[in-house]
Amino acid sequence: MSLEPLTLTDILIATVPLMLIFATLFAFTTWLERKALARIQNRIGPNKVGIPCTRIGLFGLGQPAADGIKMIFKEDIVPRGADRLFHLLAPILALIPAMLVLCFLPLNFPWIKNIQGLVKPFMLDGAVIFFFAITGLNTLAVFMAGWASRNKYSLLGGIRAVAQMVSYEIPLVLSAVIVVMMVGSLNAAEIVKEQADEYWFILSPWGFTAFVIFFIAALAETNRSPFDLPEAESEIIAGYFTEYSGFKFALFFLGEYIAMFAISGLAVTLFLGGGDGPGVTMNPEDQGLATEAFPGLSAVWFLAKIFALIAVMIWLRGTLPRLRVDQLMGFAWKFMLPLSILNILVAAFAWHAEQLDNTIITVITWVISFAVLYGAASGLNQLNRGKVRPREYKYAE
Repeated sequence: MSLEPLTLTDILIATVPLMLIFATLFAFTTWLERKALARIQNRIGPNKVGIPCTRIGLFGLGQPAADGIKMIFKEDIVPRGADRLFHLLAPILALIPAMLVLCFLPLNFPWIKNIQGLVKPFMLDGAVIFFFAITGLNTLAVFMAGWASRNKYSLLGGIRAVAQMVSYEIPLVLSAVIVVMMVGSLNAAEIVKEQADEYWFILSPWGFTAFVIFFIAALAETNRSPFDLPEAESEIIAGYFTEYSGFKFALFFLGEYIAMFAISGLAVTLFLGGGDGPGVTMNPEDQGLATEAFPGLSAVWFLAKIFALIAVMIWLRGTLPRLRVDQLMGFAWKFMLPLSILNILVAAFAWHAEQLDNTIITVITWVISFAVLYGAASGLNQLNRGKVRPREYKYAE
């Protein structure tokens, strides 16, 4: 297929609306999280800031804008012994990869069809690999922030973050490998099309197990509760961004939420059918775009699924306590990793059974897969739980 060269207009049409949409969703998500946590904790939450120069509060919807303006004009304080260059680069490096990977989500916005000669990023054969390669830079940014601050608490937070992200990135990738193996492609659009033709992968035993592993690892990768040890306020003040303030702190804050959107979008692509839903028909001949009941319906379904996952993240933050460091690392290496490897073997067995095109054999395979995975998860849980002894208090009655 011959491709026409991209013009500056095409690039702006493809990127600027995407950035504006996710910037708006970031502001709304911060408000939603604060209101939800307030509701869980029997508080009111933001309820004052609304339309400027009026008494209309709009349930505090103007609070994200007020916080953003405050961050822009706050003083940027840099410690005397800090490395100023890396102290500046760290928040930028934390935000840019998260923004880049948004382009690799198979979002079928109406204006994309007007771009001539464009092979969209999610149509690339290595889109899934590129996603993990780019998000891996976030680990470097976090450690850079901790080291450049010349603060013991910041450095401890950076070391924690590196250990946590490296540990949980392995089961995260292994759970995505299962989907790639079943589809036979690293193309995000083909993965969505396969689910639209057959079934969403989360509905299968191996797919549901992979989704749970992926989602738990995603919480750890984005430093969300209960895996927020790198910024544990009760232990190390604020972790790797203890010495950050003003606009630099806002960049870290924005990067964390954009990373939530990105990792949730990948989960939707791999396990929840992408933009597939009622009124949407995936069309492989049209560069991965979809035939919709009305323009933008596929993108609406995609964003709705993302928000469903983010709502679960917010709910978990308000209900689960923070893990200890030993519990965090032990859970990754002693539970998540073995279960991920076993799930790959189960998925390979299920794939060969599905090639026989026999409904009875497929059902039997799914039942066996469910039994094996459930038994393995229960066994690993009991095995690891038996090694945990009650804490002994030597100096307290």
